[in-house]
Amino acid sequence: MTIVIPRAAPVLVCAIALCSAVASAASSTRLSAQDWLAKVPPLPATAESAYAQWVDVSGGLTPNAAAGKVAEGIKDEVLSLARPIEPAKGPGGPLSARDQALAAKIQVFADTGATLQKIQAARTDQAALLQKWHAELNALEQRRVRARSALPACHNETGMPSQASIRDIEMGVSKQKTEIALHYLADFRPLVDKLVAAVSPRIAHGDATLSAWEKLSSLFKRAELAPVAHGAESDALLDVALLQSYIQEPSKLAARSISERNALQRVYANAKGC
Repeated sequence: MTIVIPRAAPVLVCAIALCSAVASAASSTRLSAQDWLAKVPPLPATAESAYAQWVDVSGGLTPNAAAGKVAEGIKDEVLSLARPIEPAKGPGGPLSARDQALAAKIQVFADTGATLQKIQAARTDQAALLQKWHAELNALEQRRVRARSALPACHNETGMPSQASIRDIEMGVSKQKTEIALHYLADFRPLVDKLVAAVSPRIAHGDATLSAWEKLSSLFKRAELAPVAHGAESDALLDVALLQSYIQEPSKLAARSISERNALQRVYANAKGC
């Protein structure tokens, strides 16, 4: 008996192969939480390097392209993971030994409570240090106002202090702001390191859990464990986003000193004496 293969069969086989290739490519292009963590702009060491992390438009600072790409990428990944997985249909059948081993790795992160406590402690430390930084800037501002008020007036029709004298005070204060930023950025380093240490285990867990889930052959087990795997990776990605936001707070405050200095240089570019 001769078996006749329909002409459409090769086309169907090619279509299935193509779909598999596309799915594999989509999976390979997805960045893990640890990949995104590596792309987070680091805590700057100086006010100048902090300023480079921002786009300055008339004194308004927004994250630069690199930081924006990380934020948007994480947001897209989290939204993708939030999409429901279609339940599998038909008989499930027994799990293979390989799938059983993979399923055993797909679990909720065990140390969530301890991690959340460490995150809260990091936020408290950040708030206290930022408050101290702002207090020092406020004290400097009061000294600036007193120094401006003490300037002698020019003996001319304006009766105002010379622009050169005002410029010298303003630029001196500006220099002090960058020095203060240098000091506090150094103080923030151990806080950032502690936060990285706190969230790194959950980030690694999220990546490992999702990786194990993606390798499952059983569609039924994939559907069953999708909430756990996707939830673990979402938590990992949100930890990366938290770290980026944590770094951006002191970075922006430091960058503002350079933004203000640049504005002063423009204002007093042609300053003259009495």
